[in-house]
Amino acid sequence: MPKPTRTAKQLHQLLIERIEAIPDLAGQITDVHRGYVVGTGVYGDDGPSWTVPVLTDRNAHRPDIARIIRQLQMQFDLED
Repeated sequence: MPKPTRTAKQLHQLLIERIEAIPDLAGQITDVHRGYVVGTGVYGDDGPSWTVPVLTDRNAHRPDIARIIRQLQMQFDLED
């Protein structure tokens, strides 16, 4: 069954809203804030159709933000 689609702007806004709901991230700027949603060229069950590129140090990776991205990737595809 196909997933509902959202524009890159809508996906970015959903990510920001969920990240800013994490208490210890209040007021912090993340790669998601600095960045953007990009298509991966993959659709359907082969993997996520979009991602957010890493713009800063990979060592600053936050599992809670990665989880939010994965949850939204499983919920929505990027609109063409």
